[in-house]
Amino acid sequence: MKIRSVPVCMFHHVNENAGDFLTVSVSVFAEMMERLCREGYATLSSEEFREYMLGVRNVPAKSVLLTFDDAWLDVFVYAYPILRTFGLKFTVFVVSGWADLATVHPRQASPEAFPPHREAEKLAHTKWAGEVVCGWDDLKEMSDGGLCSVENHTASHGQLPDVRLDIAAGREALRRHLGRPGNQLCWPSGKHDRHSLATARTLGIDVTYLVRRGVNLAGWGAMRVKRFTVDDRDGDWLMRQIEIFSRPVYGYLYSRIKPDRLMREWFGKR
Repeated sequence: MKIRSVPVCMFHHVNENAGDFLTVSVSVFAEMMERLCREGYATLSSEEFREYMLGVRNVPAKSVLLTFDDAWLDVFVYAYPILRTFGLKFTVFVVSGWADLATVHPRQASPEAFPPHREAEKLAHTKWAGEVVCGWDDLKEMSDGGLCSVENHTASHGQLPDVRLDIAAGREALRRHLGRPGNQLCWPSGKHDRHSLATARTLGIDVTYLVRRGVNLAGWGAMRVKRFTVDDRDGDWLMRQIEIFSRPVYGYLYSRIKPDRLMREWFGKR
């Protein structure tokens, strides 16, 4: 049987700020999701993907995991209705401290527009968090809908000096608000090392997600799941990326030779 990898797509914002950092425009996102359905891809829940990575579940040959970092409010406002229309599963990584602020200071009205990413990042730490990130009620609504998995992105987006506390507080918030086991973790900005990986394991985390391209094979590498940044392109582009990272050898070589746009912009790689 032909061995295939499960590609993991990394989104952040879905809104009308076309061209902004980490943003896919709404019309492009809708086209991408329509293409996934038309091409017969199965979208996995985070638990289905976890079991695949741990080698205890078989998944369809054409499988993909859709992930959204930081639980931005535009995912709830724009992406979720599209995903629900097509019946596509997806995973949101929540920064629990931001969700707490958004719950205490909820948005005052339905947003007419969202600020660009850098401004939204600043607001997420303030009493205006509810204008840019999901509160726990938003996350519960998506989770209860049966398509959305919510997983840990730490309590502070990596700002706490105590890594153990940051991970544990995020996990406890998931249990308290959503009844989630919290055994998966997305590293903020992908930053991790041997110490933080070991700390995550002692807390019962058995799958962690990086900001790095690559392939994901059953039973191997669950603590270093690879993802590719989804650009504001079109359905054809997305299908090409998924096909690349579905093929273990090709996906591995491609990830080594061609640098990821997000890594270049975040860390100055050229």
